[in-house]
Amino acid sequence: MKIHYRKYRTYIIALCVFLAVLVLLLFKFFTTSHIPYFDEPVSGAQVASVSENDKKSEKPADVLLGKTQLSYAGGTEGRSRNIELGIERINGTVVLPGAEFSYTKTLGEITEEAGFSKEKIFLNGEVTTGVGGGLCQISSTLFQSILRAGLPVTERYNHSYSVSYYDVGLDATYADPGPDLKFINDTEYPVTIKGIAANHMVTLELYGVADGRIASTSEADIIHVADFPPTRFVRVAALPGQRECVNTPQIGYTARVIHNVFFPNGEKKEQIFTSVYKPLQRVCYIVGN
Repeated sequence: MKIHYRKYRTYIIALCVFLAVLVLLLFKFFTTSHIPYFDEPVSGAQVASVSENDKKSEKPADVLLGKTQLSYAGGTEGRSRNIELGIERINGTVVLPGAEFSYTKTLGEITEEAGFSKEKIFLNGEVTTGVGGGLCQISSTLFQSILRAGLPVTERYNHSYSVSYYDVGLDATYADPGPDLKFINDTEYPVTIKGIAANHMVTLELYGVADGRIASTSEADIIHVADFPPTRFVRVAALPGQRECVNTPQIGYTARVIHNVFFPNGEKKEQIFTSVYKPLQRVCYIVGN
């Protein structure tokens, strides 16, 4: 019997294609069917996940947020020692998110037994001596570092009289129990204070995680000036000290500094620091009648 291949060629091709597809499907089934697939986690299996707390624990690297340096050269040996002891107490302080830093509380008790000496200070509007004289240089330096870091200051007072080695309107006085210097860490991560006293130079640095804020401090605007009064002469039986005259006369004035902080979301926060410095009168003593 003669078979007409030309007549059945179409059916043969179709059958061959079908068989080829079938073989391919069978091959894929037998080579992959041993791998299970789960649309839900297997009971008892550990699934890797990152919680919000885990994300926060992955703290970014600290960067320098603010830094200020101020020389204390030319002071007495006791004043220099007071500054160095004060730096030792403040160095390494960590201010947690939302916490308020207090300079007075951080320093703790200031006593001669702890190594501090009596030096020149301003107290109740008068020039006198007191244990820990010179510690205001640390608070004033720290105040400027806080401003550069863009952190909100919650308490700060200027000195009664202007001090030549501080920038106008940017000093911060200190006494125990007050006045104090305080600020709040309003960032999401801890802020660390690093203090250095070396080669008669105070350095205060603040380290933390940068959040994009930019701080700006204006030049001091002098809005009122008061001349110093004439020299006051006081008759005494004996000199209270080694000098006949005390106090270098100084004018008084009011200075205003505007501090702005700009945030990435467009928010702006402003603080105005107004400092009132009294005029300082020269006093001379006359011995005898």
